[in-house]
Amino acid sequence: MNRLIRYAALSVLCLFVSASVARAQVDARMLQNPDVSKTSIVFSYAGDLWIVPKAGGTALKLSSPPGQELFPHFSPDGSRIAYTANYDGNYDVFNVASGGGVPTRVTYHGMTDRILDWYPDGKALLFASLMASGRQRYNQFYKVSPEGGMPEALPAPPFGEFAAISPDGKLIAYTPQSQAFRTWKRYRGGWAPDIYIFDLAKNTAENVTKNDANDEMPMWSGRKLYFLSDRDQNERANIWVYDLDSKQTKAVTNFTDYDIHFPAIGPDDIVFEAGGEVYLLSLADEKYKTVK
Repeated sequence: MNRLIRYAALSVLCLFVSASVARAQVDARMLQNPDVSKTSIVFSYAGDLWIVPKAGGTALKLSSPPGQELFPHFSPDGSRIAYTANYDGNYDVFNVASGGGVPTRVTYHGMTDRILDWYPDGKALLFASLMASGRQRYNQFYKVSPEGGMPEALPAPPFGEFAAISPDGKLIAYTPQSQAFRTWKRYRGGWAPDIYIFDLAKNTAENVTKNDANDEMPMWSGRKLYFLSDRDQNERANIWVYDLDSKQTKAVTNFTDYDIHFPAIGPDDIVFEAGGEVYLLSLADEKYKTVK
């Protein structure tokens, strides 16, 4: 009997230790391309889309096809998620309900189509594509309905990589080139991106960064333009902000060990990844914290 009791106690102890180890190991890194809505965060992990409350918790898997899904973006009301996916050998734009379901295919061109943003009214998507650039070296900007249809080329300069539409829909902040997909850390040279603001009515552009550092990933919040830059003394990619009225630029984050990658803005927050973890930055006080 004593031997049975010892075996039972040992079994319970082993189960407890195994469960504790399993919990301790749930520290998922390599979370990529996050975006944030009023209530939730969506991100790409292991090639699939996942969603989690802004407060953190257990993430739910939204997709599980064999293809890769990247760059999810919530619609302005948070009801849908637009993303880029490779389901049949080519990257196209899709969108799906935030709660999951059957996705709607938006683009069909044989060249890569990369989602960038929703228009503020939620009635159109902004994406970058090689479809008419004439060579596979730079993208151009297009507007298309979330339900699909013929894309409309924007009257912006003939090349562009990342962009965002202003809240009033009259301006587009964009970078004509990007270092986001390269490994040229701390690069300073002619290929370093700057951020331009293009007036869609006047067809005029203004360089608002004018820096030899890498300035990209523009994000609008009212009359403020948040963006990613490695211009500080540590040459780490951090969040900066440019005020359109005062023409002043200041640092918002100060990461020294890791670069920030692919930030995205929502109604109240900016979400980003650094060191494999997801962070949430409040637009109200510009303080940030990790999301577990």
